[in-house]
Amino acid sequence: MRAGVLILIGGLCLALVTGGPDLDRDESELVALSSRWVSAVANRDPGFFDLLDSSAAEHYQHLRDVALHGEVPVLDALEPTDQLQVLFLRLAIDANQLHEMSGREILVRAIDEQWIGQDLRRTDELREVAVEGDTATGRLYKFGRDDRRDRGRQYFRRENGEWRVDLRGERERLEMDFESFVTRSGLAPSEAAFFILETRLLRKVTPADFVPPAFGLGTEISDVSVSKAPTAHTHLRIVAVRESLDDPHESAVTIEDRQESLRSVLSVGDFFGDENGHRLVRVAGDRAWLEHDGASLVLRLEPEGPPLDQRLRVDGVPTATVSLLEQARLGQYREGLMAQWRNVGLRARPQLLQQGWLVPEFAPGHETMLGLRVRKLVEGSFWHQIGLAEGDLLERVNGDTIDSMDRWQEALRAAETDQAISVVVRRDGQRRRFHTRTVPPRGSRKPI
Repeated sequence: MRAGVLILIGGLCLALVTGGPDLDRDESELVALSSRWVSAVANRDPGFFDLLDSSAAEHYQHLRDVALHGEVPVLDALEPTDQLQVLFLRLAIDANQLHEMSGREILVRAIDEQWIGQDLRRTDELREVAVEGDTATGRLYKFGRDDRRDRGRQYFRRENGEWRVDLRGERERLEMDFESFVTRSGLAPSEAAFFILETRLLRKVTPADFVPPAFGLGTEISDVSVSKAPTAHTHLRIVAVRESLDDPHESAVTIEDRQESLRSVLSVGDFFGDENGHRLVRVAGDRAWLEHDGASLVLRLEPEGPPLDQRLRVDGVPTATVSLLEQARLGQYREGLMAQWRNVGLRARPQLLQQGWLVPEFAPGHETMLGLRVRKLVEGSFWHQIGLAEGDLLERVNGDTIDSMDRWQEALRAAETDQAISVVVRRDGQRRRFHTRTVPPRGSRKPI
């Protein structure tokens, strides 16, 4: 009996002694694997694929098949981040080329285009490793700092005796990033996804883009329609009036349809919505005159009225149920990138910075800053509303000369909070002056 007890105790001790090194070895292997993974992804090294488990290629092969063949209901069934990646594949890669691409090639393209893995840095360190059988988790710490713990976990799986990276961690991180953007922007998920889609593709997305390229010639998408009730004029309001101090033809109004959550910048003669919508016939002071089916409608800017907010619809329809296709339909009659995205340019700085590309311009051979050159501009954006056009040199904002980066930051703060904004631009060798008045931006009640 005593000998049996000794043997049992000895066996337990042996298990503890041999178990420790195995766990330490697993942890060391996982830390080394994670380091190789984050470094390869950060360097866009295609060798990262050899560190992944088999499920990664299978997932992207599935996304490829949806991109080529998936109809709208199949697309809608995916998570928003997977919907985006499917549409990136469908709209950024030729269908014949995509059909021939392997899961490895698709993943390499996704990493190279930063559709996934964009937050990984070479200095990220894996900690808090937990091993359970053939699966393991850990958490990345940014720059190796104790106070910069990553918001998500890293997952691992053992295949054929070797540890591999499970892409679930990156997919969860994408989802968390997307949810964070939805919260910050105040947009519905489909609105946020549509904004990301057009921003990344740098082109207008239309309903035709939702027809699978390998589905067959002549396929139409009319079977997936958006039911619309006629828009009453009570849903329309002016949210901004731009007055040109030099040319009346450059004056404009920004009109909002609170039912459709749609905003457009209109000059005299333009239609709101499609050609059956309201036509702008006159702008004067704080009023705009529109015509529709022979009837006149006068709208007036209300500086003390409701602010721009994340929920514009007044019919009680939850915006979260609107699909990406329905978002595309909202702006199919308007020209310009993101016209259907219901401009949020007068809301907050993140949108302001993403709707235009303005770069400092200096006098030749001098350090004197002349202003900001408008390189790119989104139609319907905040910058468009206040009068800027591509190629302009923005010289003054609210009377202050843009002659330093500090002045530029002050201009951004004014753009975020002020209801009255004046700008001076140089266009085609001549100065143009614009004065814009708005309803209150979200979160600000700064007086005019």
